[in-house]
Amino acid sequence: LHTNKRKNQQQQTNNMYSVAFLRTILLLPLVPLATAKRTEARTSFSDICPGSSSYVHAKCSMTISFPTTPCDTVRAEIVSRIHGHNSWVDPHNEGTYKQLNGDTEKSLLQSTDLVKGSRTTGSGKYTDLFNFAFISTFVHDGEGCTVTACSESQVYSVLDFSTNYCNLRSLYCNSSSDGCPTVNSDFVEYEETYDSCWQNSAEKCITTM
Repeated sequence: LHTNKRKNQQQQTNNMYSVAFLRTILLLPLVPLATAKRTEARTSFSDICPGSSSYVHAKCSMTISFPTTPCDTVRAEIVSRIHGHNSWVDPHNEGTYKQLNGDTEKSLLQSTDLVKGSRTTGSGKYTDLFNFAFISTFVHDGEGCTVTACSESQVYSVLDFSTNYCNLRSLYCNSSSDGCPTVNSDFVEYEETYDSCWQNSAEKCITTM
């Protein structure tokens, strides 16, 4: 009897191991999916950043949240400043902006409008590339906008004295607290979150040559 009892216990233990093994096998296909999802989140800025011909170069990648302003309004103001509408002038040494794509081009992120552009320094010596991507956000109060932005130098550089940051900021900063010229919209409420943008002095963005 004791022998049969031990055999039954051993059989039950084997069955438990078999079930656990089968569960592990069945869950294996889920692992790559979870890994891919985490990778996508980490590489979202690489989808937005324009890239550079120089391996070592300064850059600024960040997210700007506009909690009470729709993306259509934010995008329209950025594009208007790029084109210099209403005699708008870049407050950072009067650089020259240029839009490099149409308003409706989609980025690698789904349902995201992408604005590509360049900015040449006031001296005409350097030209940086930048991208803005817009994603609408909805809360109980109404519609807001989350903007992913990235500017990169195209030549060897380490210190840029906040130039890449200012390339982006000059296109959405407000007149009331930032002292920036605007075209049609003055964004009083926004928040910047930096990804790779350690040179981000707002004071340097309001300067003349």
